[in-house]
Amino acid sequence: MKWNRGGTEYSLRVLPLGGFIEPMGEHPDSEGGDDPRALWRRPAWQRATVFCAGVVLNAVMALVLFVLAPVVGMQVPVPIVGEVLPDMPAAKAGIEPGDRIVSLNGEKVESFEDLVLTVALRSAGSPFELVIERAGGGDAAPVRETKTVRSVRTAAFPAPMLGIRPEGATVIDGLHPGSLALQAGLAQGDRILSVNGNAVETWRGLEKALADAPAGPLVLAIERDGKTQDLKIDPAELSVYDYGMIYPTEIGDVEEDSPAEAAGIQAGDRVAAIDEKPWPTSQKIIEAVTAAGTDRQIRFTVWRKGRLVDLACKAVKQEASDKPRVGVAMQPAIGEPVQVGHVDAGGPADKAGIRSGDIILKVGEEGNAPGDWADLTVVLMGAGDKAVPVQVERGTSRLMARIRPHIEPQERLSMTGVEGQALYVPLPRIQSPLVAVRRGVKRTLMTFGRVYRNVRQLVTGQLGSKTLAGPVGIVKFSFDIAAYGTGTLMDFLGMLSVCVAVLNFLPVPPFDGGHVLFVILEKIKGSPFSVRLRVAIWVAGWVGVAVLFILITYQDIARWVPQM
Repeated sequence: MKWNRGGTEYSLRVLPLGGFIEPMGEHPDSEGGDDPRALWRRPAWQRATVFCAGVVLNAVMALVLFVLAPVVGMQVPVPIVGEVLPDMPAAKAGIEPGDRIVSLNGEKVESFEDLVLTVALRSAGSPFELVIERAGGGDAAPVRETKTVRSVRTAAFPAPMLGIRPEGATVIDGLHPGSLALQAGLAQGDRILSVNGNAVETWRGLEKALADAPAGPLVLAIERDGKTQDLKIDPAELSVYDYGMIYPTEIGDVEEDSPAEAAGIQAGDRVAAIDEKPWPTSQKIIEAVTAAGTDRQIRFTVWRKGRLVDLACKAVKQEASDKPRVGVAMQPAIGEPVQVGHVDAGGPADKAGIRSGDIILKVGEEGNAPGDWADLTVVLMGAGDKAVPVQVERGTSRLMARIRPHIEPQERLSMTGVEGQALYVPLPRIQSPLVAVRRGVKRTLMTFGRVYRNVRQLVTGQLGSKTLAGPVGIVKFSFDIAAYGTGTLMDFLGMLSVCVAVLNFLPVPPFDGGHVLFVILEKIKGSPFSVRLRVAIWVAGWVGVAVLFILITYQDIARWVPQM
């Protein structure tokens, strides 16, 4: 729909993603440059205001969508803890799976996303007071407790976090190649309704039902494409491909004034040895610290940017506990460089000549460089029981190996290698316009803060390109979100509008922020840049955007279309 008013053409477009402007006479030598109303004749502040109009409209559209979504009715990830990551702040504070987060720093928590955004927008190390509700035993009423938890930032998760994940629904969101569930015939989008006739409603409940089921064949009732069917599975026909190696253990965070900090241990260090025991798992590190107690020095050797560094410290007792601690949070070292941690003696990796500490450069017949352990696992598991060529770097040498997995028959089905969706529940509709506006403003500001933080992390390399989604990914995710109702889709479009606003205001041609940057530079210069220079810069900008668009679209297709 288009209309003309006062010499300006207005239009309404199909997708509600904010707005854009196309000014006349931006440069003296451009079309309309000789018109008395040409933009270049206006003061710099007016030109900058015009170029900001599209960004402002995106922000306004996001606000409107965020205000209306809970009025229409929406669903949100339930604020219940589904998983507590080991050795992270939440685990140390005593938070457990099944705990409902009632409030955070005195503010009511409506969804798990509220918790994630609030923590992510504060500095790492900030304290948070959580009121949790925990089910009582038997018929006892739920018990409320207050926990104080400090956030951490880790190499694997650049945004500050507490170390908890949301309660999951029994809907499969992804299956890794070689996983037992994939071998058993489960598919993305399947909703698991019961295990041997026992209904399951959450991911934790599903995992417990599988663990409690007798060894041997079982029956899963699933919902697929809107139809219910029984899937009969015999675990004896499934196999786990064991390669006899695992990723190293990495220091995710170091507490202030802790023994680890005093010893010089840093976040990002990979534990190459503890008390001369090479490349220990996180459990072995805990056992070594416990065995040492508080009486003797614990010797660490850490791998830091290609160098081995020897350090030592004494443990201290934890608060309200007799367990010794050195003040670190541990995590899997799954990112770049892809490095081998513990290797099982006599296992497939050991027989192939792969050693702890090796850096994996290439894997597979095509010799692809894995970006992380997930990439490596996809290639290894996708090869089944075939030998896989692997190139490793050991010191200054590069070596080739072929690793064939050990096949382990199974007695039980497990969900290892399966990703589930978060459990969504209806949010009570907001009737008060004032409450809806207040919530919309808060959500808009928090979303802008999160998106700007993500952009900064992308620029600094803390986040990789795999975290980006293009048109294919956005459309796919939109369809997934639409299943939760109109209000939930509106909320997603609001987040998308914020992303467009932030992207459009980047000071890079051809975005509106690039136009504002040119206005500032021309004000400093005292005259417009030549059309030839502007065109060259804008063409380069569009080429860069086109290349990025193609790469992200290919990444979306490869991620969402399995046959690719």
